[in-house]
Amino acid sequence: MSTAPILSMDETLERMSGDRDLLASLFQLFVSDAPRKLEKIESCAREGDLYGIERNAHSLKGASATVGAARLCELAAEAEKAAKAGSRDELERLRQDLVLVCDQTLAAMRDFCGNA
Repeated sequence: MSTAPILSMDETLERMSGDRDLLASLFQLFVSDAPRKLEKIESCAREGDLYGIERNAHSLKGASATVGAARLCELAAEAEKAAKAGSRDELERLRQDLVLVCDQTLAAMRDFCGNA
C-alpha cells in the first residue's frame, strides 16, 4: 500500500491560504460525496462495468486531489488505470484498499472538522 499520507494537510492548507474554515467546508462536502463515489465504483464492479469503474475512479481521484487526500487519490488513480487495462484481479484488490483508505480519510477529515 502507498506510503502517501492520508491527508496532505500542510500542502492543502497552503493552497487554501491557511483558511482552516474553508478547508473544513471542503472536507464536509467530501465526507458527504466520497461514499457515493465509492458506492458507484462498487456497483459498477458488481455489474462488470469497467468503463463505469474507470469514470468513477477518475472522479474520486480528482476530488481527493482537491482536498489533499493523497493516499486515496493514489489508489483511485491505480483503480482508474486497472479498469482501463481490464485488470479485474487488480481491481478487486484495489477496491478493498479503497474502502479501507476512504474510511481512514473520512475519519481524519471528521476529526479535523471537529477541531477546526
